[in-house]
Amino acid sequence: MKRTRIGLATLAAALMGLTAGEATGQATSTFVLAGYGSALYEGATTDGFPNNFSASVSPVMLFTMGDDFLFESELEFGLSGAATTTTLEYAQIDYLGFERAQIIAGKFLLPFGVFGERLHPTWINKLPTGPVLYGHAHGGVAEAGLLPVLSDAGVMLRLTQPMGGAWSLDFSGYVTQGPRLAAEEAADDHDDEEAALSVLAAAAFAGSDPEHGPETIPAPPVAFGTSFDDNNKNKMVGARIGVVKGPSFEMYASAFHAMYDADNFLDYQGGALSAEWRSSGYELRGEGVVTRQEFEGGDHFETLQRSGLYAQVAKRVGPWEPVVRFGWLADGTVDDAEVIAGHTELALGLDYWFQSSIPVKVAWEFHEDLDDRFYLQWAFGF
Repeated sequence: MKRTRIGLATLAAALMGLTAGEATGQATSTFVLAGYGSALYEGATTDGFPNNFSASVSPVMLFTMGDDFLFESELEFGLSGAATTTTLEYAQIDYLGFERAQIIAGKFLLPFGVFGERLHPTWINKLPTGPVLYGHAHGGVAEAGLLPVLSDAGVMLRLTQPMGGAWSLDFSGYVTQGPRLAAEEAADDHDDEEAALSVLAAAAFAGSDPEHGPETIPAPPVAFGTSFDDNNKNKMVGARIGVVKGPSFEMYASAFHAMYDADNFLDYQGGALSAEWRSSGYELRGEGVVTRQEFEGGDHFETLQRSGLYAQVAKRVGPWEPVVRFGWLADGTVDDAEVIAGHTELALGLDYWFQSSIPVKVAWEFHEDLDDRFYLQWAFGF
């Protein structure tokens, strides 16, 4: 089964060579410390936007016991102003004893679309930033995006069924704790819940229509994957199914559903379509996402609907790789009325690969109605 989240195909070779036991009737155990890190410069041509250097490192630990059990985890350490942030990206136990299936338990990256699960590590992502669909998480809330990179605690089943020739059918299904009101998560760090909600709303809806402003957007921000205390009896249920042709083509449909309030009344749903094509040094990929969030509007329920997409093309020429990505977020609407302004983004990048896991990336992002940005990033996968 394909495992490309951080290049585990490469790590598997390392696992074969690092043993912590002999084959003497007991299961052989192995341990590998891997991961990735990066240094980043971010700037803008307009006044008022900070021009900053930053750095991050994400160690990945893998431990096997025999041929059937794998434990894997990732911690992320990064700079945020004067503080250093620490995040548990995932910590999971994988059972690999079936020929075409895996059982996974713990906290894991959710197979929703492709970018979050496979492509977001800095040495794999071909641009210094993620697409407009996925905002940087602020307290579990996507900052200026539809969703954060999704991870949560629960159980997951993966299946691969050959279909003849180079084609196969891939399926992943999961049950997890699910999202909850962001204000419930932030209240512990604020004197009152209303202040916490205001802070998170401003992060979640950055770039929204000034006439509506974050404080007037009626739908409360929702946090994903930040708590291991479920706030209700409902669980998040999701799946991804797709067809794969060798290393050249993949297409997936993904969806999830959860209730996010303590009373099990308010739905949060998401759906995604994604595709990838690779040939002769070209790589073309894209995703489209739709979200639907119910919330209380006085004495009745309302629905906030949001959607967006991105498309990216890259071409490897020796050690050089130019990259172009277009992203679009539609207006967020409630009863067909705009409450969150959409915007478009065009990113132009050029990568230089010192080695297969050490790129230097230069990129310019052009935003409609927002500041244009310049990025210089050096990433290292190890």
